[in-house]
Amino acid sequence: MGHPQDMMDTVHGPFPPYQPNSFRQSSDPTYGYPGHTIYNGVPLHQMPPQQPGNLSSHYVQPLPPYMAPASVGHERRPVPQYQGPLPSRPSGVAVVIPSPQTQRTTSFPMVASQHKHNTPINSSIKSSAPTRSPSQLPPVDYQLLLLSLAEDYLAAAHGQGSLKALVDRAINMRQYYKLVATGLTCLEVVLKRFKLQPQMEATVRLRYASVLYDETQNMREAEQTLSEGIKLCDRYRIFDLKYNMEHLLALVLFEGSPRASLKFLDGVIENAEAYKHAAWVYALCFLKVSLLLKLSSHQDILSALTHIRNLSAIAEKSGDKAILTVASTVEALIHLRASSSAESIEQAQRALATSRSLQLDPQVARIPQIVVLTNIVDLSCSLQQCDPAQAVNKMQAMHASLESQSDSWHPDGTLLVPVQSHESSKPPGGYGIVRKDPQGSLAIIFRWTPWEDVYALGFLLSSIATAHKNTSDGLKSEQMLKEGIRYLDENNESGLVLHPMSTITSRHTWRQNLKCFLQTHLVFALCTRTAWVAAREGLQKLQNTAASFPQDIELLDLLMQYLDGVINQGIGHSDAALSIFQRSQFSLTTVTATTAPAHLELAILSTFNSILIIRDPSHPSHHLLPSLLSSLDAHHSHIKSSKPLTSAHNIILATSPNPTAPGMIKTKQYIHNALSPAKAIANNQLLCITLSLMSDKFFKGVVGEQSEKSARASETMARKGADALWKSVGAGVVGASLELAGRGEEAERVRDLGRDIARGLPERVVQWEEEEEGEDVDMR
Repeated sequence: MGHPQDMMDTVHGPFPPYQPNSFRQSSDPTYGYPGHTIYNGVPLHQMPPQQPGNLSSHYVQPLPPYMAPASVGHERRPVPQYQGPLPSRPSGVAVVIPSPQTQRTTSFPMVASQHKHNTPINSSIKSSAPTRSPSQLPPVDYQLLLLSLAEDYLAAAHGQGSLKALVDRAINMRQYYKLVATGLTCLEVVLKRFKLQPQMEATVRLRYASVLYDETQNMREAEQTLSEGIKLCDRYRIFDLKYNMEHLLALVLFEGSPRASLKFLDGVIENAEAYKHAAWVYALCFLKVSLLLKLSSHQDILSALTHIRNLSAIAEKSGDKAILTVASTVEALIHLRASSSAESIEQAQRALATSRSLQLDPQVARIPQIVVLTNIVDLSCSLQQCDPAQAVNKMQAMHASLESQSDSWHPDGTLLVPVQSHESSKPPGGYGIVRKDPQGSLAIIFRWTPWEDVYALGFLLSSIATAHKNTSDGLKSEQMLKEGIRYLDENNESGLVLHPMSTITSRHTWRQNLKCFLQTHLVFALCTRTAWVAAREGLQKLQNTAASFPQDIELLDLLMQYLDGVINQGIGHSDAALSIFQRSQFSLTTVTATTAPAHLELAILSTFNSILIIRDPSHPSHHLLPSLLSSLDAHHSHIKSSKPLTSAHNIILATSPNPTAPGMIKTKQYIHNALSPAKAIANNQLLCITLSLMSDKFFKGVVGEQSEKSARASETMARKGADALWKSVGAGVVGASLELAGRGEEAERVRDLGRDIARGLPERVVQWEEEEEGEDVDMR
């Protein structure tokens, strides 16, 4: 027949082509955010013919058609912008079709869709008949021809899009949508102009609706198509196709009315439970958990926890260990997302313990991705607990599982989770979202993340796990971050070639998001060792990457603003830094119960920075100090739950003038409370500051061995942290202690070293004042 692209302008006839109201320029929001969810059923376009089952199916009345808005903002991302109008209709595209009364309706075998990409309707139709003369050829089967053309047009459209082409902006969006519109036209003509067998009609309707959902914003027509298909399947007891349609209809409804979608799912799940179709109960429950997590409110997260626990109970009772393993791992993810409190982390670890206890089961052994996901969640728990020793061990376990499972990972990240095949609970068919796996048993399709993307995520987690020893270990943490950025830039080709543009765009957005967070952590690492020039360059690169997003990401924007303030403070521009830290986004007075934990912590850190700038009584804004200190008291419980925040808060209290404090005893308590958590998390910077503060408060002007040990301890920690400012301060403290001990020459050598280090600092950071007893460092 030739390439569809060549045929588009040569086929003519009396029927106008399909013209969708508006084309979708967004992606699937559930595609792969590690913190995000792992389940989304793959819309199945073609199933093999099945005979009506002998079970009586209760008809689920679909919701009335809902008019979806032109654009829906449930985390969907636009595809690369096409500058120009979308094609109103493919020019010259139509099909010559004989009258339906004289056309013979033909059914043909169909195959289940492959989990790598959507299988065309005509994928199993191959001509094996011998060549005949024109007079011997049978009449043209226009139904078969149109279905074949539809799949050819869609395959040609998806063949234009790859991740590399998207990154290189080499996709002709006009041609892409023209091909998609023509494919939809062919499917629509088959539905409207031919009398199809029930199985065939249901299959074509599912394919047509799935393309509408993936490629357009015409949710109303997709909903209507699916509603009619569900009625048809219910009438002829085609259970598998019915469940697939209901699954897709829930996604379609969620675009316009999330609550209506969840209510609709409740009815579908209830029916599946009544007819003991266990595999579909699992699939639909996972879908509901996925949709609840998209809503993100605290109540919805608690509801998701309830549903996933109920699902785990059903799986445990039925002996479906693979389902129980996946459900337990998802439960652990939800706990981490719900809160960073010690209680949530403990509950996440309990869920992980259940998952790990089942990993030697033969069912679970067939799912390599679940082992990697379990290790990632386990490492995340240790990072939340700020336990560096455990984090390093779990990082190594994650590396080992990633390397060992790379060959068994499917290119597009999909995985098949087997379900125990109970005769009484097995629906007819076994195709689509619930299908047969290579071993012949019933399984549920999950879509997760390609191995390359999980491997890139491993760079980020590994760098965080080793950040505490970055300066003492050859800057390995920074090297991991840089390698992760390079890996994302260079690995744009993988198994997502023949996929809708929305899927490719979603993956590209996820990778860009990951790249932004790799760059963010790199800037933090550079700030920690006072590499201000490199930090400013890194922040500029981060801003350039973030500018490529079609809309702002709130957390990323807050991080960039905070880093800008830190860099300004680090190079001595305290006024510019203070203006950033006092923005309304960082005000603790605007924080509410619904504020994200990351946003709250950035507001707390900004308050810390503001206090350090205005604590000097001569500062014009010094009068704000009491109100800032009291605002921290309102969030004492959150600060206390984090060891780094606890240590930093006590340093702030120990150094800030407070007329109500009872003097040295209280200061000693603050320093002790700062030192203990700093040691527990092996934070060299906090240890250096705390030890320097302790030397200044308790051993300044004191002659003795203990005074010198304290001074040298702070100087040693400053060297480990590679912080030039605190190395200079530490040298000055040691020099003063040696001079009091009568070791003037040695004291002078140490001070000279401190002066050399200070010359490399920004001019506005430090001021040297010649005094009788030596030189003091005044931090601005």
